[in-house]
Amino acid sequence: MKNLDAIINEVGFEIVESIKNKDKERTKYKNYIDKSLGVLANDGVYVYWVYCKANKIDDIFIKKIEKLKEFVNIENADDEEFFRNLSNDIHQLLFFKEILEKALIYARYHAKALKVSENE
Repeated sequence: MKNLDAIINEVGFEIVESIKNKDKERTKYKNYIDKSLGVLANDGVYVYWVYCKANKIDDIFIKKIEKLKEFVNIENADDEEFFRNLSNDIHQLLFFKEILEKALIYARYHAKALKVSENE
């Protein structure tokens, strides 16, 4: 059994790995890491989902967090239903927000490390 922090780290790493493949849009997607983290911290999980859908970045910022969704008890839900129903339980909502924030923070540091290695 993996520990939670290892899975959060893996999710952050996978977000950045997906961005590496976006040749011309790489910088734009790196900025989306910071912006989506700000949206999540200031406005919450549901607005994070809306932000990702509105900016058409859900292919990375929603799909790559599937592993985190397994830690909350919402079964058989598509993305919209998941994010809508998450707020029904405040404990699950706050827990999910915390692990998602941590994954995005890890992604931000992975992206910064990527920037350093690109400049070398």
